[in-house]
Amino acid sequence: MRRFALLGFLVPLLVACQSRVAGYPRDWYAGGSFAAIPGVGLAVEGGKVLARPDTFDWSGEAQFVWQFLDDKDLADDDFADHGEMLGVRAGFKHSTSPGHKRHLTLRYGFEFYRATGEPGIVDEAGDYYGAYVGFGFETELSRHWTMGPELAAAFLEGEGSFEVVPAFFWHLAYDF
Repeated sequence: MRRFALLGFLVPLLVACQSRVAGYPRDWYAGGSFAAIPGVGLAVEGGKVLARPDTFDWSGEAQFVWQFLDDKDLADDDFADHGEMLGVRAGFKHSTSPGHKRHLTLRYGFEFYRATGEPGIVDEAGDYYGAYVGFGFETELSRHWTMGPELAAAFLEGEGSFEVVPAFFWHLAYDF
């Protein structure tokens, strides 16, 4: 029974990833990011276009961030090791100027954030929950590839404090 349930989930997902008409805009995307601030690391992400009004594309997306390097790994500054940062973001992306090669993006949603070691931006190691907002710029490199930067801020509550955590991403996504 489990095999049929898994097959019933995977087949529509694989079929939905393909464009039905030649030249029709792709609906699914996946990619990775260089992630910096508070540490340095990588992210994997994916999303689906939910609506295409005339002025923007609206997508639901998720991202997993792992920042495994900190300033101690890059240069000794006599401060304690900040440790790793793990984050999960789930939210929405608005892309302006659909049909053009370049567009502005707005990302927002919910974020889970885990800091280890002696974090540099948050006060205490532990788990934090909250919301994020990010502004970016994307360029379509080809029919399938999109790339661009994003500056973001997360507003997080946890470990007895409220924290504002800045972040920088450089996205590279493949449109299915």
